[in-house]
Amino acid sequence: MNYPPVHHSSKGQPRAEAEAMPTLNIVHLEDDLNDREFVRRALQKAGLRCEFSYAETEAEFDSALSKGNRNLILSDFTLPGYSGSDALAFARKHYPDIPYIFVSGTIGEERAVESLKGGATDYVLKNNLARLPAAVEYATRVSQESARRRQAESALRESEHRFREMAENIRDVFWISSSNGRELLYVSPGFMQIWGLAVAELHAHPERWIKSILEEDRDRVVGALATLAEGGEVRIEYRIRRPDGSVRWIETRAYPSSDGKGDAHAVGVSADITERKHLQEQLLQSQKMEAIGQLAGGVAHDFNNLLTVINGYSSLTLSSGALPESLKKPLQQIQAAGDRAANLTRQLLVFSRKQTMQLKPIDLNQTIDESVRMLSRLIDERVELEVTLAPKLPRIRADAGMIEQVLMNLVVNARDAMPEGGRLRIATRMRIISAEEAKREPSKRAGSFVWLSVSDTGEGIPGDVLPKIFDPFFTTKEVGKGTGLGLSMVFGIVDTHGGWLTTTSKVGEGTTFDIFLPAIASAETISPSAADPDAGRGTETILLVEDEAAVRDLTRTVLQNYGYTVHTACNSEEAFEVWREHRGKIKLLLTDLIMPDAMTGVELARLLRGADPELKVICVSGYGREMADQKSPLTSDIAFMQKPCAPRALAHLVRDTLDGKKAATPGMIG
Repeated sequence: MNYPPVHHSSKGQPRAEAEAMPTLNIVHLEDDLNDREFVRRALQKAGLRCEFSYAETEAEFDSALSKGNRNLILSDFTLPGYSGSDALAFARKHYPDIPYIFVSGTIGEERAVESLKGGATDYVLKNNLARLPAAVEYATRVSQESARRRQAESALRESEHRFREMAENIRDVFWISSSNGRELLYVSPGFMQIWGLAVAELHAHPERWIKSILEEDRDRVVGALATLAEGGEVRIEYRIRRPDGSVRWIETRAYPSSDGKGDAHAVGVSADITERKHLQEQLLQSQKMEAIGQLAGGVAHDFNNLLTVINGYSSLTLSSGALPESLKKPLQQIQAAGDRAANLTRQLLVFSRKQTMQLKPIDLNQTIDESVRMLSRLIDERVELEVTLAPKLPRIRADAGMIEQVLMNLVVNARDAMPEGGRLRIATRMRIISAEEAKREPSKRAGSFVWLSVSDTGEGIPGDVLPKIFDPFFTTKEVGKGTGLGLSMVFGIVDTHGGWLTTTSKVGEGTTFDIFLPAIASAETISPSAADPDAGRGTETILLVEDEAAVRDLTRTVLQNYGYTVHTACNSEEAFEVWREHRGKIKLLLTDLIMPDAMTGVELARLLRGADPELKVICVSGYGREMADQKSPLTSDIAFMQKPCAPRALAHLVRDTLDGKKAATPGMIG
């Protein structure tokens, strides 16, 4: 074996680089004491600093090595009871990084070659120890270089491990590609989660990821890849269609890079931003709904004035009792349409949080019966509507208009799930849930409930979609065909009524919504209006302030029919004139809350009460009570009525206010 030369100074000492070598901790397997000393002197003479641990037997050899921090093994080939080849095998198995040099006088060339093949670093004959220092230096340097290489390789492996661990565990997709982004060199496993395709399949068919991009977004992505190929950075959002048909939003950021050898490539990260897009859409929808709420509040006053006239006159005419049948039915239809229009306004105001719900005992079956005609217009003629209502159903405390809203939304959803037709079933019955049943199913509560079921035979809802259907703005419909508000409104309305709902669905077979609403005790039920028609009559004088002539005329007619004397004004200025003329007789001020001049109904009432503290006041508005309070806060001694109001309800409120009763504020008829 050839070694780099060992250079000595003029005094025969090794040069500085040899002297700079660290102290060698040597395990010397040798039974001859003289040979041990010859070896020590040979190395010392060469200027090598050495510390020796001697061994003669297998046990001593093992013990010396086990103490650690050993740099070199020197070994005789033949020892009593222990062979050099066995020692070499032991060392290579347990201490493979320590150089092993045979120093022997008996080893032949054949055995020497075998020992080198077995892992020995070198061999030196005892009769030529002058060669030993160079062999030791060489073996030590080779060992140090090997150690440094192993450390570098270990650090590289650790770095690659950390990179791979990061790349393979993050949800995003990390990728390396050719400079134009088309030839993929590495793709992290996150690709499977986002794209729904195996990484191996992508490598086999690189074009798959381009083809997965929605056609309307594809040209933009191709343009971005061209920018990347020219050395530019890229940030782009686009949509992909997964193999299961679902569409996901992707954001990709990519940068040009180099591998250090001059070969250009690109690196990038692609993330699924679908949820972020949904949140942005929800914010946009929320802003739209806020605008709708503002619009609803703005038009409610004028719209409800019109409904007051329509509903009021139709009610007055129908109550006259002198109508021929040919006119009675059309008038009833007009009144029903007006009532529904009033409900629609109220529902919009409730949804936009401009008005609270009005809960009262209602018959669910009656509400469904009254809604069937409207619901039948919503569905396709190919859909068979089946209504099964249980007799003698307990009443529920509910807002009838909101229950209609629940029915309408569920029916529309069912219709959309049956584009080719099918069967839509609405059913009710009484349900008593025991404590044991409620314990078994945490979604239920013990007690008596009215059960409403709406089921269809449509397409059904996939299992991964079902948990999301009540999320606000979540929709599987195409853009423009659904807001994602319908089922969230259903959930909110049912929850507000103290109930709950469950959903079962099977793809291809249909969906069922089961709604449970608390039943109320029979003592709380109310019978249909059959009260004394004279219950709201009186003879007092009333000052009516209303800027809408049609509403003013209707209200005056209603009150006069109930026996009251009515003086009218269209604004606050006229009201003061009427007050000065009849102040001693006027017992009640019935005023619109918002008037065309600067004064509100509350301010007018405050001024008139300054002259007559006993004056009773009712404020009227097309706004809901909450929004009315925002416009002009009402005090507790002012009654409130929201337009449109049934004539009889108006008469009752007037009578109760004059009598000093704390009457329930009448709301929209429905």
